[in-house]
Amino acid sequence: MSEKKGLTVKLKYTFDTARNLEIFLPKLNNWYRVTAREFRSFTGKRRIQGVDYKGPIYLYETNTKVNKKNIENDIIAGFKWKSKIRKGEYL
Repeated sequence: MSEKKGLTVKLKYTFDTARNLEIFLPKLNNWYRVTAREFRSFTGKRRIQGVDYKGPIYLYETNTKVNKKNIENDIIAGFKWKSKIRKGEYL
């Protein structure tokens, strides 16, 4: 029998996850709907059902709170994503 790997701790949500969760992307100058997991880790403007949200920010997929002053604005905290272009694809 093998060990369980991956996420083993239930994530904390300080908001209703069933509501319309949106983040503002300044480069695209618009609000975009996201999942609760990305919403809780986004460092920029966030809103729920059109109302600004000023709750805690967590590192992506953890329950570790981050200090917004120590990280860049408008990113998902702790998420290391790198785009890879496959052979034959163009941007």
